[in-house]
Amino acid sequence: MNSFKKKIGDLLGFIVILLFKNKGLKKFDKHVLSIYFHNPSPFLFKGIVRFLRRNNFRFISESEMLIMKRTRLEIDERMVFISFDDGWKGNLKLLPTIEKYQIPITIFVPVKPVVTGNFWWEYAPFIIKEFDEITSLEDLKVMRNSQRVAYVNKVVAKHDLKRSAIDLSDLQLLHKHPLINIGSHTYHHPISIKCTEEELAFEYSDSKKTLEAWLNTEIKSFAYPNGDYDERDLELLSENNYQIAFTTNPALETDDLGIYEVPRVSINTKGGKYENISRMLGLWHQYVQPVQQRFKSDRKNISVQVIDQYS
Repeated sequence: MNSFKKKIGDLLGFIVILLFKNKGLKKFDKHVLSIYFHNPSPFLFKGIVRFLRRNNFRFISESEMLIMKRTRLEIDERMVFISFDDGWKGNLKLLPTIEKYQIPITIFVPVKPVVTGNFWWEYAPFIIKEFDEITSLEDLKVMRNSQRVAYVNKVVAKHDLKRSAIDLSDLQLLHKHPLINIGSHTYHHPISIKCTEEELAFEYSDSKKTLEAWLNTEIKSFAYPNGDYDERDLELLSENNYQIAFTTNPALETDDLGIYEVPRVSINTKGGKYENISRMLGLWHQYVQPVQQRFKSDRKNISVQVIDQYS
């Protein structure tokens, strides 16, 4: 079923791009495109990179992005900044494409998974199975940070998962690569708005200190885990001398929010190439989502009418 949905999504994406590509690209004559991946396949990553190259985007580094945000330089060409969240082991498979097309990237890495090998949400299925009160990953995300940690700790010792995160040697290898920059993604990858003041202060300060000690470099950038943040996060970024921070908000009109709220468009690891490109250009939201919502609404109305008929 998921494979069928992916094919349908990709077909819709292809049609939308065919009809409206130029309209979607036009906005990037005035705005820098910032996209981020998690753990894409080499095929998906290469497909999106080739699309960007064919449409005259220049790949820029984190330092160039920082200059763009600080100086508000007038944009006279299409530019794209590419980043990755989490530091998945699978990112290592993308190095041939990164090197072939000379793509500068930033990888935002949380500290704890580098040590333990896995991300906390990988244990969610076991928590859901063991505890009746937890029915979804979302249940874990909305609870207090200490409560979520307690649930995770109860199942970690019972399950030996295959490493999915990069290890320290991988991290150091990536850091030494001339095209790769490392940024912070907190220490434990919590939901920051669910943290206490003390917990949150630790996430910002100790992630930076640890990465800097491991890599013998200054960590300048940050990406918010899960996209959540509030005024406390902004203050801690300043206190810990981060120079730039990235959100998960794709809206280009938020360009003026400041250097700690840089927009990014998410690339869906499980989605197809054309669906992701249409989302990246803002076309999916404009042309496909309204149809999807209308279809869901019509289907719901039909269901209600059927129930009314036999009630």
